[in-house]
Amino acid sequence: MKQFFNLIFAMSVVIALSSCHGVRPEADEEAVLIKKPWFFGHGGVEMEPATTGLTWCFWSTSSETFKITPIRYEETLDDIISNENTPLDFKTQIILRIQKGKSPVLLQNYGINWYENNIKEIYNNLTRHYVSQYSPFDLTSNREVVAHIDSCVKNDIIKYIAKLSADKEFPVVVENVITGRAIPNEAQLKEMNNTAAQIQAKQTQERRYETEVAREQAERQRAVSDKAYQREMGLTAEQFINLKAWDVIASKPSANIDVLFDGGASNTMWNIRR
Repeated sequence: MKQFFNLIFAMSVVIALSSCHGVRPEADEEAVLIKKPWFFGHGGVEMEPATTGLTWCFWSTSSETFKITPIRYEETLDDIISNENTPLDFKTQIILRIQKGKSPVLLQNYGINWYENNIKEIYNNLTRHYVSQYSPFDLTSNREVVAHIDSCVKNDIIKYIAKLSADKEFPVVVENVITGRAIPNEAQLKEMNNTAAQIQAKQTQERRYETEVAREQAERQRAVSDKAYQREMGLTAEQFINLKAWDVIASKPSANIDVLFDGGASNTMWNIRR
C-alpha cells in the first residue's frame, strides 16, 4: 500500500511539473500572463506584469511580451499631394513607449495589435494632412517646415491618445515624430534641379552686377582723387603720368620692367630690375 501511495505521489509531481512552463522576459520587456483555467477559477489578463527573471505558470496560461523601451515604427507614404498638386513620397517614423508596469492595461484594453488598430492610420492621415499644406520645394529643402510638421503631428497624436484614454486607458507615450524630407520622383527631381540652377544663376548674375557697379564707383573715385592730387601739386598731365609710372614700379617688387619716358620722344629706355 505504501508503494502505491508513493507511486501516486510521484505521478502527481510529474504531472504538476509537466503542466508548467516558464516565462522569462528580457530586461527591457514585460510579459503579460493570460490565464485560461481548464476546470475552475477565473481567466483573463493578469494585471501584474512579469518582469526580469523566470516566472512559472500552468500550460493553460499564455503570455504576451511587450517592449517598455521606446519603439520606432516606420511608415512609407507614397504620392502625398503637396499644395501644388505634386505627388511626393515620404519615409516617416513615430517613436512610442509603453508606460512601465502598464502593459497588462494596454493588452486588456486594446489588444496585442494596439499600434496597427489604433495609431497607424491616424498617424499616416495626420502626416498627409500637414504635408499637403506646403510646396515641394519647402518639403525637400526647408528644415523649418519639416520640423513644424513633426511638431504638429506629434501634438495631434498626443491629443488623440488622451481622447482614447478618456474612454479606456491607453498607456502609451509619444516620444518623437520624424517626418523626414520629401522624396520626389525622377521627373520632379530633374525639374527641381533645373529650378535651383536658375535661381543660383540669377543670384550669381546679381552678385556680378553689384561687383561691377562697385568697381566702377571705385574707379571713378580714384580718377577724382588723382585729378585733385595733380591740381594740388601743380603737375602737368605728362608729369603726373611719369609719377604714376613710379607707382607701378613700386607695386611690382619682383618684376623686370622696361620704362620709356617722354611719351616716346626720347630714345632713353630705363631697365629696372629688383
